[in-house]
Amino acid sequence: MKFCIVVGTRPQIIKTQPIIHELKSQKKSFSIIHTGQHYDYEMSRSFFKELKISKPDYNLGVSKGSNVIQLADLLKKLEKTFLKLKPDVIIVPGDTRSALGAALSANRMNIPLAHIEAGARSNDFELEEEINRRLIDNCSNYLFTPTINCSKNLSNESCLGKIFNAGDTMFDVFLKYKKLIEQKEPRENFVLMTIHRRQNILDKVQLKKIIDLANFISKQGFEIIFPIHPHTKKQIMNYKISLSNIRTIDPVNYSKTLSLLSQTKLLLTDSGGLQKEAYWSQTPCFTFRKSTEWIETLTSKNNQLVTNISNNTKKQIFDILNNDIKYDNKNSKNLFGNGHAAKKIISNLIKQF
Repeated sequence: MKFCIVVGTRPQIIKTQPIIHELKSQKKSFSIIHTGQHYDYEMSRSFFKELKISKPDYNLGVSKGSNVIQLADLLKKLEKTFLKLKPDVIIVPGDTRSALGAALSANRMNIPLAHIEAGARSNDFELEEEINRRLIDNCSNYLFTPTINCSKNLSNESCLGKIFNAGDTMFDVFLKYKKLIEQKEPRENFVLMTIHRRQNILDKVQLKKIIDLANFISKQGFEIIFPIHPHTKKQIMNYKISLSNIRTIDPVNYSKTLSLLSQTKLLLTDSGGLQKEAYWSQTPCFTFRKSTEWIETLTSKNNQLVTNISNNTKKQIFDILNNDIKYDNKNSKNLFGNGHAAKKIISNLIKQF
């Protein structure tokens, strides 16, 4: 049986790490395709090395043009590669353009498709990822959900593929790296911030409000550490928004991200994955989005959605910062599985053939 895994971004590399390790442990034949969607392929390579994953068998180097041009290039290059590999099943994680391209190609070529992280829904039509994940789910033969809620979403939508509640492969990775984030000392006096969503960085008013909030927090004596995405940096420069009170750093690897999450008093973000990792780290999180696909993180107020930055937002933030609040999620720690999602996924896939 031949497996084929398609990735294109760093979060996808993380999600597939336990899948790849499980396939290796069972001595199964598999190939890894990196589409090259990520803006920095060398940074992606460092993730493969850090997570102890063999380098991709193929790097497609897809076009860096518009969304439509890139998707068209993905379809063309993936079809050619799939014809060469002749896989029995294609595995795609998440909701990126690369995952959508792989899903559409597999479906049109009648190759069975398995979707990792199926059923996640934010119900926000403006998010490209929301449309991608819905299309991928409806192209998939096998739908592996990270939570019970995701399984319910698929059932409610009458998706045609077989549904398996496997747990979250990101949680598998998190638990393996848990020793890196064990909190032995009091949290440090800084706030971690990541912003990269198009809805935030392409809206000058919204982006300025977020940066102004970070500057305000900094002026109250809390350092802001901002691993800055190149696209975000470009827009901040275009809009001439000041970062004078904010410590910007280059994007960091997985271990460093977990380390920062364990040390910070608060996370400000618009990332999907970081919402979960903050939840698992018991780190308070404010998410600059109208909705989240990870409603589980909203329990115990660990994660709070911010649609409009107000004085009340600032009050909530400083209540956490000044009182060093840490939310206890122990009673709901199994919402994302038990750390063996990859074993369940590969075991169930093997049974289908």
